[in-house]
Amino acid sequence: MPTTPGLDTTDALSSLAILQLKKLGIGFVIKYCSDTSLYPNKRLTHAERADLVANGIASGFVFERGNTYDYFSASQGGIDAETVIAYFQLLGVPAGKNIACFLAVDFDATIAEINGAIMAYATRFHDVLKAAGYLTGVYGSGDTCRILKAAGVVHYTWKAQSTGWGGYAYFGWDIRQNLGAVEGLASDPDEANNMDWAWGVAE
Repeated sequence: MPTTPGLDTTDALSSLAILQLKKLGIGFVIKYCSDTSLYPNKRLTHAERADLVANGIASGFVFERGNTYDYFSASQGGIDAETVIAYFQLLGVPAGKNIACFLAVDFDATIAEINGAIMAYATRFHDVLKAAGYLTGVYGSGDTCRILKAAGVVHYTWKAQSTGWGGYAYFGWDIRQNLGAVEGLASDPDEANNMDWAWGVAE
């Protein structure tokens, strides 16, 4: 079954850049929904969303703030989920449409770490988002994706490009990050097995 090509980026997207993505056949763009003011270009804006829709490109979301194990806890998962919800409401992301935010576990977590505070974080993140009408995904190693999906605390999995991380042979991913970049953008190429998690162009 063919996959849909996409990318994740920390850059602001001009109308010209989005038109170029369309010409490249990009089907989705994933940006961040952190509340940080240090990197405002990471967040999807109303203008970017409008240009993406006009060019038939779907939107996706990831939340990342801490990338070490000591960041994760159940309470932090609730705080971060509320941040996502506030941003979704500001941007106009519709609830009840299976649209997800991927929580990032951007390091090679051990099995014990995944089953420990990361599981607690993901469980709370999932519960708060679900109550607001949104779903949860996870970005991380194959082991992180596999274990959190099996536990039922994420709906979608996005496998990181790092081939040396645990469980890279995991093939149950909804999105796979690959090596490379789109010229002119701080980005990573991705491919998706499905688009169920995305804010599509018709919503």
